[in-house]
Amino acid sequence: MNRVGDAYEPMRHDGQYGNGATANGGAGTEDALTGMGVGTGKRSAGNGDPGRDDNAYGVLGAAAGLGSFLGSGTILALSSTLALWRAGLGLSASQVGAVSAILTFAFAIGSFCGGFIAQRLGLTRTFIIDVIVCVAALAICTVAPNFAMLALGIGLAGIAVGVDLPVSISVITHDVPDESRRTHLVSRTQVLWSAGILCPYVLALIVSPLGFLGARIVFGTLTAVALLTALWRVLDPRIARLHREAAARERTMTTNRAESTTGENAGGMGMIDVLRSVNVRTGRPYAVMFAAIALFYVMWNLMANTINQFQTYLLVSQHASQTQAMIIGIVAAVLCVLGGVAYGRVPKGVWRDRLFWAGALAQVLAMVIMAVGGSMLFTAVAVMLFQFFCNFAGEMNAKVWTQETFPVAVSAEAQSLILGIARIPCAFASLVLPSLLVPGMITVALWSFVAVAVLSGVFGGMVVVLGSAPARRMVIA
Repeated sequence: MNRVGDAYEPMRHDGQYGNGATANGGAGTEDALTGMGVGTGKRSAGNGDPGRDDNAYGVLGAAAGLGSFLGSGTILALSSTLALWRAGLGLSASQVGAVSAILTFAFAIGSFCGGFIAQRLGLTRTFIIDVIVCVAALAICTVAPNFAMLALGIGLAGIAVGVDLPVSISVITHDVPDESRRTHLVSRTQVLWSAGILCPYVLALIVSPLGFLGARIVFGTLTAVALLTALWRVLDPRIARLHREAAARERTMTTNRAESTTGENAGGMGMIDVLRSVNVRTGRPYAVMFAAIALFYVMWNLMANTINQFQTYLLVSQHASQTQAMIIGIVAAVLCVLGGVAYGRVPKGVWRDRLFWAGALAQVLAMVIMAVGGSMLFTAVAVMLFQFFCNFAGEMNAKVWTQETFPVAVSAEAQSLILGIARIPCAFASLVLPSLLVPGMITVALWSFVAVAVLSGVFGGMVVVLGSAPARRMVIA
């Protein structure tokens, strides 16, 4: 089994791999790490004034994080206005279900294919193209005159934001040489994901008196955000400079690798090759880490998707008014944003591992409260508890673990596979859950999600334990 020397192999901006991770760390690894500014105490090539670099990294993180905002924003914009679309376009019940299912499946397809598309088109090019497609798709939704156009717009939007999610995170990994800063920026994208849940809720509540026009305003606002994001990514010179510096580091690393490797070690490694290899920093097979992260994210996403999609339905079925359910949703979304901000301020390492266990236990407790409660109050408490602590043991962890674990050359592909694998079961679950959340079945369904929460904690705990090998602790230190 091959041993991959480090997790910082580049993906070139033209979408092709450099020489990739080699079978042995070999000579040149130190030079490569020095070129990336990792673990050497030296400033990476191309960096000038540290203050200017900090500003540029923050700009890149925000521009990339807006992809996460658009992802969650599209999901919540549709769910919060679906009743308005039904009334305004005269949709049947089956058409309403079809629109929701189209978005879920399109998001899964986009997430699954994002890394592969980035390989073919190039990471930076995909980073720009997908958000431009998102602008066009959301504009179609905004002016949709019938079901067919709405379905087309929603499907394209789902694919675009699904592609952007792994790609935007991989752009951060690719363009930011410092590991701690990179991890911080990836964590910040999750805060913007949470903000994308909050903002459509608030906007939908504000424009609800306008009826069907309100639905168009919500999607029009999201279209404007997507357009500004596209312009920002294309025109900001600071982002362009970081792309150029990353390309220069790639050329340096490729040259170093070419000079220090021969024969089969000189070839690039694809995703399959990496999965057959061992990470020398942790001593763990990549395949084991991939499986643990994927299983964790599948279980967590089933739980989170159910709460985000059906919390309003549950609350209303427990005699909450629509307004009460919306207010509870807004408060829960605010707590989610605050939890993300709090988690992002915790230094990586042992404290984040401890917070994972706290978050996992809190989410199990939330599911238990929801299962045994059976009333609006218990459900509201469970939803708020879950939304705050999901930042400590949830999607943010999966994203950070993936970026920390896999070589940069395959990080987008690994991220896409994990996100896609998780979202496909959620798409099927969305089709059957409404028939389970009914009297006589709802208790069994909710207790099954207690088991899902436990499994999420178990698989996530495996990642924490497997990733805490002496080599990893030494790198963190």
